Amino acid sequence: MQNSHQAKGTVDVAGRLTGRILLVDDDPHFLRVLARILKTEDLEVNCAADACEAIRILNDQPVDVVISDMRMPECDGVHLVKQIRATDNEVPVIILTAYDDPDTYLEAMNAGANEYLHKPVGTEELLQAVRACLRRRESHGRVSPAADQDAA
Repeated sequence: MQNSHQAKGTVDVAGRLTGRILLVDDDPHFLRVLARILKTEDLEVNCAADACEAIRILNDQPVDVVISDMRMPECDGVHLVKQIRATDNEVPVIILTAYDDPDTYLEAMNAGANEYLHKPVGTEELLQAVRACLRRRESHGRVSPAADQDAA
């Protein structure tokens, strides 16, 4: 899950976002809706229909934030977070869920998720969570475990 490239997501002084987002959800309609929201900012969006596809994308290119559905066939959002963290990848992960289950919330956060949002998620709530993840990475000097792809 580590490659030789570094993602460079930022939040500028006006609060505008830039960077690469990986969306993971088994619902193609929901992926399109989220991608449309994120593209209103200066964000590049990649989509994956499941966790296995998400892992392949993370192996191939740098990502600034992962936004994943919680419940998906074969591999859920918690499993995806665990796979990401097992490789020492500190990319921020936002989990989305349509279910209000405190145990699932605790499981996701203990696995290493950074944010946990309920569907349907509002545009500003989603952008605020992405903004918070990017700012947290900037303030802690954290970057994805890769070197700058654009410089290559």
